[in-house]
Formats: sequence, structure tokens, C-alpha cells
Amino acid sequence: MISYDGPINILLVDDYPENLLAIEAVLADLDYNLVKCLSGEEALRALLKDDFAVIVMDVQMPGMDGFETARMIKSREKTKEIPIIFVSATSKESQHLFTGYAVGAIDYMLKPFVPQIFRSKIEGFVGMYVSNKKLQQQKILLQQQTQELERMNKELMRTAYQLTKAEAIKSVISSTSMDTMITFDGGGIILTVNPSILPMFSYSEREVIGRHIHELVPELCLKQLEGMTEQTAEGLTSGRLIEVMPQRKDGSRFHAEIKLGSTHVDDELIYACTVSDITERKKTERELLAAKEAAEIADRAKTDFLAMVSHEIRTPMNGILGMTNLLTETDLDEEQRDFTEIILKSGDSLLGVINDILDYAKIEAGKLELERIPFSLKSCLDESLDLFIGKARENSLELLCTVDESLPEYVYGDVTKLRQILMNLVSNAVKFTPEGRIEVAARPGSEPFAGSIRDLTVEFQVRDTGVGIPAEKLAELFQPFSQLDSSMTRKYGGTGLGLAICKNLVELMDGSIACAPNEPCGAVFTFTVRLERLEENPGSGLTELPSPARLEPGAEPFPRWEASQPFSFSAMLSDTFAEIGAAALPEMETLLPDRSLSGGVLPFAPTPPERLARIRRQEAPRVLVAEDNEVNQKLILKLLDRFGVEADVAENGELAVDMALARSYDLIFMDMKMPIMDGLEATRRIVGQSGSAHPTIIAMTANVLPGDRQKCLEAGMTDYISKPIRPDLLETTINRYLLGESAAKRQSTH
Repeated sequence: MISYDGPINILLVDDYPENLLAIEAVLADLDYNLVKCLSGEEALRALLKDDFAVIVMDVQMPGMDGFETARMIKSREKTKEIPIIFVSATSKESQHLFTGYAVGAIDYMLKPFVPQIFRSKIEGFVGMYVSNKKLQQQKILLQQQTQELERMNKELMRTAYQLTKAEAIKSVISSTSMDTMITFDGGGIILTVNPSILPMFSYSEREVIGRHIHELVPELCLKQLEGMTEQTAEGLTSGRLIEVMPQRKDGSRFHAEIKLGSTHVDDELIYACTVSDITERKKTERELLAAKEAAEIADRAKTDFLAMVSHEIRTPMNGILGMTNLLTETDLDEEQRDFTEIILKSGDSLLGVINDILDYAKIEAGKLELERIPFSLKSCLDESLDLFIGKARENSLELLCTVDESLPEYVYGDVTKLRQILMNLVSNAVKFTPEGRIEVAARPGSEPFAGSIRDLTVEFQVRDTGVGIPAEKLAELFQPFSQLDSSMTRKYGGTGLGLAICKNLVELMDGSIACAPNEPCGAVFTFTVRLERLEENPGSGLTELPSPARLEPGAEPFPRWEASQPFSFSAMLSDTFAEIGAAALPEMETLLPDRSLSGGVLPFAPTPPERLARIRRQEAPRVLVAEDNEVNQKLILKLLDRFGVEADVAENGELAVDMALARSYDLIFMDMKMPIMDGLEATRRIVGQSGSAHPTIIAMTANVLPGDRQKCLEAGMTDYISKPIRPDLLETTINRYLLGESAAKRQSTH
């Protein structure tokens, strides 16, 4: 039942307040809200604010009388339906009565009026007002209900359409799906299947309905179904994929994947199962696994072949170049010296070609690794250009190098690979520049790396005034085996691998490389690499490199270095022009501010007390060379003799172990590949049986693969020098690990 609980407003309009009080007294006991106005204007303002059940108004009022006020009220849409009762004390009863009804009044009373009659009329009009309000509420409610019914009807139609559409889609999917869809009850009895049951299981739909699910999927255990599914919020279940071996009509089995789900229909648990035949996928997986294993075998074979080729090529090259070097120091006539120098130059050229090929093979096989060592940018640039000063003077070329002052002096990075990139580019510039100048510049890169605040982008530029590069050749410039002139009559030689190696090394260092013409002639090669700033000492503004003498016990000489990797084995990564072992150590010796250790020996190459005692007594150092190749034996013995060092020779690893344990050696040069026992096993036995007083062992081999680095460290080797052995690097190694301060005295006598 609809009820009206709103306010009931009655508007009283009279210019005499005592008349308003009289009317108020008549209606005081009724629950009405009496609004009193002293003029027509005030009454119109009240009508704008509130809704009224009835208006009681005097006829004669100053300004705007009752008739004029009534006309205004009836002219407004909102107030025209409000009943108006005129109350008047004039003698012109008939005239006013006619006018009152004319302007829209519903009743006319004379003063003084009978209170009971006035009260009953007011109550009647109020009753009509309340009934009207209830009708309005009923109308609004009816409209709302009608709208809700219309909405529900539309929703019902939409739901019916969606159900019809879903059923149609479900039917299409079920009938066209390659997967078999099965529903069964809690007892495992099959309720429905789709047409895919025939090609997958060789059953017709009619044959399997009513059978047990175990006849199709024997592995399916109904007691475990609850564990195979996960309840979702909607009461449905979405199961995980399970690999099974279903059974066909003929008893054969096949690989399949099933997914289980369940729901309740009229309080009955119904399971749904989708079966996907994965026989072909399993076959492909087996083929991929076999291909992966074959690829791994091929990769290992390729790596082994690369190591073998490197060893087999570099071993004779070591003898050729080493012996030729020694030959140049003998008494030769002019013609013999010319022949010897030709052999050296040809050997160096051949070694460069070999290095290029091995470099590219290692890059292609993904065998290159980055080192992180501290070095000086200026020193790196100087060392890269030093090799070309003589050639530049021969060709009357001006060779310039500039380093931006805003770059830090010392950085962390892979100095060997950076030097290799620079030397390849400068070598090309010298080769292709018959006259003019070559400029090498380093400056901060314009695009910083989004990494640590210590990360630094450095841009290098090599600019020449040579023959330049045709525009149509720029796209092929960094491709392997690509050359500007590959004809039989070409003027410039080379393998065409140098720039391809540079590109791979630059990208390995998170950088990029590009080439552009140099106006008016020549070319400009620009590349960027990512390096890392060394932390600065805020007190002095200088870069602080840790001093070995100031290290805390157990601390490492440089940040982030692993204790098992204290020095550079970058020679194994093959620098075309700088085949060196422990490439970073010369720079580190220069950078270290505190050289308090005796003999100039670095903290990660400890000097046994016995050896220090012999050095102080100026005793001859004890050196053992473990090398199976007779030519290489003679070569290293001759080189050591040049430096005033005598050595014993072991032809294989087993003999080296026996000799090392029988006599206390200061330094052992250990070849990695030897008969009977290789160098790694020999090193492990020497270190294991000698304890902490084992001699310094230097790897000496033609292997250049980065995987050998970890093997050397794990075996207990201290450093690494690659073949062909360069006399200057051998001398550096001897000075560092063997002679110490006595080396200077010894060398001054030669």
C-alpha cells in the first residue's frame, strides 16, 4: 500500500496579520505546515520555493490584490492545479464571487466565516492533494516497473540469443574440433562425445556412449579426479594438462594430452575431458632432441677442431718465427739478412691471416668472453698506434691522436679487445692511405647507457685521407670475407675478416660501429663501447686504485675480481696484433701507486721464501720447460739463454711432474698438449703434491679458446703466454715472475 509521508503546505495570504492568526487558530490542531504571506508578491515568491495543497487568499490587498495574484498563479504550469479559496469581507459579494471564479478560484467565503465549515473545506482539499500525490507515486512506480520489465525482457531475449548462439558455436566447435571431447558422470559412464572420437579412437559416437571412461583412457582414476582439477569461483573447474596413453578400438596406444574439468548439473557432478593427440608433437620433440644432441656434438667437434687447428698451425709457426728471430741476431751478410727479414715479414703476415680466421671462427662459435680490468685509455691508444709509427713514416703519413679531457684517465673494461678494434681500424687506414694523415680521437659518447651511474659510453673515431669507400660498398663493409676489390688484379691484400671481427667485438662491448665518407677524400670509422668509471677519491680528486700493501686480509686487489681469476688471459681470445698473456698486468703495474712488495711481484703471484732467499744470494733461478716439440724446445732454450736463464727440459707431462717434485723450480713453462700426460694434469699433480710452495707455472700453448682459461686456473697455473712466443713478452714474463730486482742487474750485463 502506497502512503504519502511528505509535508502538507497551506498558503495563507492576507494583508492583516490578525486575520492570518485567526485562520491559524482554526487549523492549529491539524498537522499542516501553514505558510503566511502579507501580500501577493510575497505569496508568489513562496510558491516558487514549495509545493502547496491549498491557497487561502484575501481579495482586497494593497499593491497586487487577490484576483491579480490568482491570475499569476494559474498562469504557471507548476501552480495552476493548486485550489484557491478566496476569503473576503466586501459588500460586493456577487461581483467578487463572479470574478473569483473567473480567475480560477475553486471556492469563495465571506468574513466572518464559520470555522467548522472552513476547516472541513481545507481538510477536503488536503485529502484531494494527498490522493493526487499517491497517484503520482503510483504512476512513477508503474513507470519504473514497466521499464524494469522491458529491460528484463530485453535481457531475456539477449540471453536466449546468446544461448542459442553459444549452442550453435559449441556444436560447430564440437563437430569440427580435431580433439575428442567427452563428458561422463561421477561413475565414469560416458554421456556424450563429439565426432572426433571416430578418427582418434576408431569408435563411432553411438558405440562409446554408456561405456566406462577407462576403456578409452585406462590411466584415468576417478578417485584422483578431485586432485586433478582446481575449483574456480564460478563452481566450474579448469584442470591441468596431463599426458596419458589412451587406447584405440584395436587396442593400440598413442600419446595424448587430456584436460579435465567438472561442474554440477542438478546436484549431479559431471566431468568434461578433452583429449588431444600429441603423437606428431612427441615425434618432433624426439627429432629436435636428437638434432640438439647432434648440434652439441658438432659444436664440440668444431671447438675441438678449432683448438687442434690452432695448435697444429701455431706450433710450427712458433719454430719458424722464433728461429728466424734468433737467426737475425747472428752474423749474416746483406743478402742473407734480406732473406731472413723476408721470412719474418711473410711469417708475420701468415700469422695475421691465421689469427683473423681463428678470431672469426671463435666469434661465430660464441666462444669470446669479456674481461673487466682497470686500464688507462691514453695508454691503450698509444700502444695501439705504436706499431704503425714506422709504417706511417715510410709512407710520409701524419699520425695524430687526441683524447677528450672530460674522459676519465682510468676505466674498467676489456683493454685487449678495445686495442684489437683500434689496431684493425688503424691498420686499414694505413693500408688504404697512400698520402695525407690519419687521425684517431676518443670522446664521451652522446647516448649514455641506461645502467649504473658508473657506466660510460666512449666514442672512438678513426679518420683517414685515403682512397675512400664507394657508397655502393658501404652496406657490405662489415660482412665477413667482404672486400672493396676482390678481383684477381686487386692492389690491397687481406682476408676480408678484419671489419667483421671489429663489428662483433664492438657489439660484444654493447656498442655500435659505422662508416661514413671523409670530405674531401678518405673514410671515417666511428664506434662506441661501454666502459666503467673507476671510483674517485673525493679528497684528492684522483682516481683511487687499490694498493696491494693497503689491502685488508682476504681482500682482492681490484673490485669485482674473482679470487680464481686474478690476471688477464686475454691472449686466449687472440689479439691479431698483440698475442699476449696477462695483457692487463703491464698496465696494472703502471697504475699501482704502491710497489712495496720485493722484486716487483704482484700480490696475486706470491714469491716463496726459498726463492726470495736465492734471489738475495744472487743464485741462478731454476727453470723447467715442459715441451714435446723439439723445435720449440730449442727455441725457448735459446730465448731463455739470451736473457741469461738456463733451463731443464721435460718432453712430456709425466716427466715434468717427476722433475718438479725431485727439484725445487722457481718457474715452469708448461705446454698444454703433450704425450703421456698433458700440461693441465701435470700442473694439477705438481700443485697438489707441492702444496703452497709450488712453483709459478706459466701456460705455454697454441690453444686460443676461452674455455682453456678456466681449465688453466682450476689446474693451478699462474699466467698464460700463447704461441708463437714473442721474445719481448717472454722477457716481460721472466722479469715479472722470476728475476725481480736482480733482472735489471742481469739485463744490464747483456
